[in-house]
Amino acid sequence: MFKKMDTFNFKKQSSIFKNLTLLVYKSFIKEPRSIIFMLVVPIFFSVMFFFIFGKEGKTLFNYALLPCLTVLTSLTPAIVEWKNSVFLKRIDITGVKKSMFIGSIWLVYLLAGIFFYIVVLSFNAILSIIALGTGDSNSFLKAFSSIKIGYLLLSIILICATSIALATLFGGIANSSGSIQGIVMMVYFFSIFLSGIMLPTESLFKSQGMVIFTYFIPHKYPVFLYMYSFSKTGWTETYQGMQGTQVTFQGAVNSFTSSWQPIVGSLAILAGLFTLTTFTFKWTAKR
Repeated sequence: MFKKMDTFNFKKQSSIFKNLTLLVYKSFIKEPRSIIFMLVVPIFFSVMFFFIFGKEGKTLFNYALLPCLTVLTSLTPAIVEWKNSVFLKRIDITGVKKSMFIGSIWLVYLLAGIFFYIVVLSFNAILSIIALGTGDSNSFLKAFSSIKIGYLLLSIILICATSIALATLFGGIANSSGSIQGIVMMVYFFSIFLSGIMLPTESLFKSQGMVIFTYFIPHKYPVFLYMYSFSKTGWTETYQGMQGTQVTFQGAVNSFTSSWQPIVGSLAILAGLFTLTTFTFKWTAKR
């Protein structure tokens, strides 16, 4: 008699993944840090910078991306804490693969980033109406007429995925959340300011040297694709700059000229980050 070979049980694996996802989800909603970083902080920054930069409605679209980036600051310590938890140390006994568990974490935080993006975008819509009304002066509401849904969804997913990739890299290296938090916050602030989210791109990218430097910011690629999704004339949109010069909305020096460029750049960065993570991720802390 031949021994029956074990086969992949899709139904069983799906049930395990579902239960793991529910476990991570319950942990996420019970953690105050999640709400603070992914809802309170983005709303605070949206209101503050909206009034700092003269109530420019279109900038509220960029500020809505903040939850997608704060996935980085929420997920990194979560991965470290899960690694050090009793549950994860004993997960091999249950027959559940750690790769499946980390996949459930990615799914929860990807959906959380998208969900809170919608929440903050809705808040910003209300803020724009209160501050600017519903007339032609409200550039936030006017931008909906030129939205490219496909590019919008793709860019949001890529932004969340970039945050998840960075968080997995940092969380996999760290032995404790405190030891890595400083680096994570530094990367986070570099990302929100130099990717074109918090600062107007026309004022940020005033020199070719600055533009070249920002290519090293992983979030820049999907963020620019996001801005393109709201642009009426694509990559050639201009505004009246100093001394009558015409400047594109990407900055004084173009960052991209075609949609495939930031998409390919984003995918290449994601591939590089996840590849690096496979060599550096540590499940057990060495003390």
